[in-house]
Amino acid sequence: MLTEERQQLIRDQLAADGRVLAGDLASRFGVSEDTVRRDLRELAKAGQLRRVYGGAVASAPFAAATLNQRSGYAVEEKLRLAKASVGLLEKGQSLFIDGGTTNEAIARAIPRDIELTVATNSLGVASALAGLPRVELIVLGGCYRPDLGTCVGGDTLAAVAQLGADLFFLGSCGLDIARGITAFDSAEAEVKRAMARNSAGIVITVTNDKLATAAPYRIAGSEAIRHLVVEKTAPAAILADFERQGAEIRFA
Repeated sequence: MLTEERQQLIRDQLAADGRVLAGDLASRFGVSEDTVRRDLRELAKAGQLRRVYGGAVASAPFAAATLNQRSGYAVEEKLRLAKASVGLLEKGQSLFIDGGTTNEAIARAIPRDIELTVATNSLGVASALAGLPRVELIVLGGCYRPDLGTCVGGDTLAAVAQLGADLFFLGSCGLDIARGITAFDSAEAEVKRAMARNSAGIVITVTNDKLATAAPYRIAGSEAIRHLVVEKTAPAAILADFERQGAEIRFA
């Protein structure tokens, strides 16, 4: 595979999900990690990504992937993660669920017979929950952002301030032991921080490519995570760091 072909595929994945891992790319391309790191250095020099530990995250405009692009990435992995995540639910709980394609998968996986109160600023999550007879659904209004699929801004923050939750299913753009939980958009990160402050526990559900990566806007430290739901192939060394910070690891 030619260098330009590899780099175009890297750009495509960045557009779809905002991040790449060097090890995964090396396996996919059949080349060494040194070759991939050289590609990442060249793309970073061109301003098309920002390198982080283990890989890279997108720089604008590549961070602004559409919802359709994101929804087509790692579909099977997200379904497995969603099924594992809803195993944390208990009857009568109140939840915050914010935006993201993984959180939409979680909403679709919630059983029809469980009684919950769910507040969300995501139209995708709200649509998935609208037909569940035992879910009291609270849709948090505000300024709708089509690129995020969520409502953000002052009205959303005011609505969040009136509520509390037992668990917050937080859609994370990046998760790193040192940088904590991060997001690409400042307005989105502000809503996530407000939900985190009003929740008794945070649940992070992530595909492997988000581990050991960071986006620009910090939401909370890694010590704030109560439950971390990951793929069975998630790197043990990375998970051990989160366990030491107090996270309970659940495999999908």
